[in-house]
Amino acid sequence: MSDIIWSPQQADFLDWCVDGRGSCVLEAVAGSGKSTTLIEAVAVIKGQVALMAFNTTIAKELKGKLADKGIDWKKGQAGTCHSFGLSALRKSFGKPEVNGDKVTLMLEIAIDRDQELFPHIGTIARLISLAKQSAFGVVCSDKDEHNWHNIIEHHDLIDEDNHEMAEAILATARAFFEKSRNIVDVIDFDDMIYLPLFHKCRFWQFDVVMVDEAQDTNAARRALASAMLKKGGRLIAVGDRHQAIYGFTGADNDSLELIKRDFNAIELPLTVTYRCPKAVVDFAKQWVSHIEAHETAPEGSVSQIFMYDFFERNDLKAGSAVLCRLVKPIVSLALALIRRKVPCKVEGRDVAASLKRLVKRWKVVQLEALDNRLDAYLDRERTKLLAKKATAKLQTVEDTVETIKAIIEQCRQDGKHTVNDVSNYIDYLFSDDVTGILVLSTIHKSKGREWETVFWLDRANTCPSPWARQKWEEEQEANIQYVAATRAKSTLIDLMP
Repeated sequence: MSDIIWSPQQADFLDWCVDGRGSCVLEAVAGSGKSTTLIEAVAVIKGQVALMAFNTTIAKELKGKLADKGIDWKKGQAGTCHSFGLSALRKSFGKPEVNGDKVTLMLEIAIDRDQELFPHIGTIARLISLAKQSAFGVVCSDKDEHNWHNIIEHHDLIDEDNHEMAEAILATARAFFEKSRNIVDVIDFDDMIYLPLFHKCRFWQFDVVMVDEAQDTNAARRALASAMLKKGGRLIAVGDRHQAIYGFTGADNDSLELIKRDFNAIELPLTVTYRCPKAVVDFAKQWVSHIEAHETAPEGSVSQIFMYDFFERNDLKAGSAVLCRLVKPIVSLALALIRRKVPCKVEGRDVAASLKRLVKRWKVVQLEALDNRLDAYLDRERTKLLAKKATAKLQTVEDTVETIKAIIEQCRQDGKHTVNDVSNYIDYLFSDDVTGILVLSTIHKSKGREWETVFWLDRANTCPSPWARQKWEEEQEANIQYVAATRAKSTLIDLMP
């Protein structure tokens, strides 16, 4: 082992990696040094290891740490679920074109003249996406209507009181699910994981597969990890059930329990955080009672300030972040900071892409026309989603529209009047490269990150979401608050409007 002095819990896990048998769920609280521990585990494990990261940013960081440790690709390979899946797909089918709108485009072409069904294209595409993430036809039957209705109910996708339309939506989703998975020359991001499983592509086999952020896996990701294991191979799933916050994307809220069951895995803990000071840990215990501060942790602080005090601070720079449950408040704050010549960026090019898709949806040119289209769109969605009691989805729609309207207003103040100006301003505001600058981010985007000072914007009015109705949604709202609090390495500040 290295010269690092490991905690008793870390040492127990590393000893198990060397001498133990079978699979393991390593449940690690926020800031518990899991990345450092995992890199050491790759070094001490006998055999070849795949280290499966949640996203490309984390994968890049893990690759760098493996290289710093002197571990070459023959010993340990880091990548995302998508990159491992795409590699297997390419071996069988060559290099496909990647188009994230594959299914939507198929649907738009096929049902263009069906005026009743066309407004439901988004729901149909979402249902197909969730079926792929649930690995229909791989780990469970895609012919069983019960499986489809489970997805519909869990994500509250269809108003089943309108039986005729519900049946039409489901029938269309099932037909295009079948069609989509047999098209391999054009793929979307779900296909990268699902298609190599469905078509039984050959995966590179590993002695050990480590799955990072395992609490946010779905059936397809877990099936991919299993397919990459040699016969008798071992799975190490690292995660924190209290950081499961991606249920709305298709992740299973009980992923760690499912892994323990399916892989007959033991459970080992990492309960000490090396990131958070004692005051922040005490604050976070309201959501996770077992998190512990390290004995050498500084005291730190948790406090409250109002917005007028925020603008007078001298720490609005690199090393600080503003986090919020919703997008609109952070965009509005970013606009206010820019007007005060405070350099900042909103993190998330993917968030920007979703905003731009709505901005460009109607092919209008002037801001007034866009404003009118947004109002009409919000009215339609509000009526439809309230009828379905899909209040959580309505909150997302409202947040998106209000965010765009805030940017429209800023464009008007700057003397700009076209939709293209709005699109360009979105590109200006959002970035994936937020180093060396004050960061503004949704709590979801902040996962896996840390800053000396964290300002939690409008916590009282946004957390938990009042629209969380189902039990799993309520659990994830508590998790979101735990994630936000534990990003702070020194100071956590409630930023009140």
